[in-house]
Amino acid sequence: MVAAAPLQHIQLDTIRVTYVPDGYAFFSPTDLFPTTTLEDWQSYQRLLNASGQLVSSVGAYIIQTRNRTILVDAGYGPGQYVEGSIFLQGGELLANLKRMGLILADIDSVFFTHLHSDHVNGIGQCVNAEQDFIFSNARLLVRRAEWQRFANPAEPRADVEDALKLLEPRIELIEEGEMLAPEITVLATPGHTSGHTSLVVSSGAQRAILLGDTFHSIVQIEHPTWTNSFDHDPKLAKVARQHMLQELAKPETIAIGTHLADSVFGRVTLDQGRYQWHTL
Repeated sequence: MVAAAPLQHIQLDTIRVTYVPDGYAFFSPTDLFPTTTLEDWQSYQRLLNASGQLVSSVGAYIIQTRNRTILVDAGYGPGQYVEGSIFLQGGELLANLKRMGLILADIDSVFFTHLHSDHVNGIGQCVNAEQDFIFSNARLLVRRAEWQRFANPAEPRADVEDALKLLEPRIELIEEGEMLAPEITVLATPGHTSGHTSLVVSSGAQRAILLGDTFHSIVQIEHPTWTNSFDHDPKLAKVARQHMLQELAKPETIAIGTHLADSVFGRVTLDQGRYQWHTL
């Protein structure tokens, strides 16, 4: 039976990338991908639970190099989100960091692929009815275009308001092409949000690409034109997926997708004009 991805890691020479679960989410597949029909999902029943809902992972990553410990995204944090056909449960991140043998002070940087609630709300915890920042030793980084989208008064922010208040005095803005570490490069992949960002982790000839929400399910590997209802700019998101598929199909490349079920790690191949996903 399909399930949210567990605590798991890959190794690129001296670099370890660990997926750290925070929880899970269920969606109606045709609500999440509104251009699809139930018939389109007949070939993908393995991705649905017994109730016919699409299962998604919710979590973050730890990238460990020789001298750096970087958290990528922060999960949803303790609590549930329920709206329509969506059910999301968070709150496992801190326990799973402890399982890894890490304490919060070990984390020297937190980078956000984008500022949706399931990627940023886990930076705080409620203390005496107030939100308190929990990564006290960490630099906080996001791409400038992602932060600046909240300068637009029409930009929805209610579900991330507490997180934004914690970030505002601490956030550092970076640009595409900058490096979080010598092995980690910032890559702009706009579409899901205007400032959505991926990361390329390289070691020699090997590389892994943290995709953020460029792909929300492995079905989008085979069907990159299937639109995610959370994509801010569906046309631009499709362009980002097509470009990333070309990159992911290159040799020695591992794909990492935050919301992919069972395992967030895999490889992409191109066979007779169709991209295919191979779980690691």
